[in-house]
Amino acid sequence: MENIQKVDTSVGTFMAGKVEFYEDGSVKCAEPQEPVFVSHETGLYIAYDNTPLKDEEHLPTIEFGPDGKVTALRTLGTGLICRGKDGSSLLIGAQWRPDPRGTGANVLMPIRICFFENELLVTNSDGEEIHLPFDQYEIQVDYLTDNIVMGGGCGDCSTCNGCRIQGE
Repeated sequence: MENIQKVDTSVGTFMAGKVEFYEDGSVKCAEPQEPVFVSHETGLYIAYDNTPLKDEEHLPTIEFGPDGKVTALRTLGTGLICRGKDGSSLLIGAQWRPDPRGTGANVLMPIRICFFENELLVTNSDGEEIHLPFDQYEIQVDYLTDNIVMGGGCGDCSTCNGCRIQGE
């Protein structure tokens, strides 16, 4: 059984398993038990991956730099709408793919978003890396409510300000 503990981070306090720490005691990475909301200049992200593959891939759901800032996250419920200054556009979000364990089923594969000073680096559900420099793309966060629900939900919708279908 996983050792669940309360961790204090720059994005708040949450319960997590598989926590790694820096030598100074600050959190290096963690597996949140519930969705964690991460604010960034490009929007509000939901760090959460409760898929069965996360344990096999050994990739942390949320990662922090030594300064406490979030450096990367995995998400099922946050997508990106990217409009290139050249007129191009990209929609990036978690997608259903064949289970790499060979079960014959499809599984929801999260995306990984790395935050850098001048760009986002996104690894999509197919493992492809997509560089999104801020000077070349306007980035808008999109909430993939179907993925959030299928991934276990993020809480009481009556208090949510992030869902684009709230109130419909």
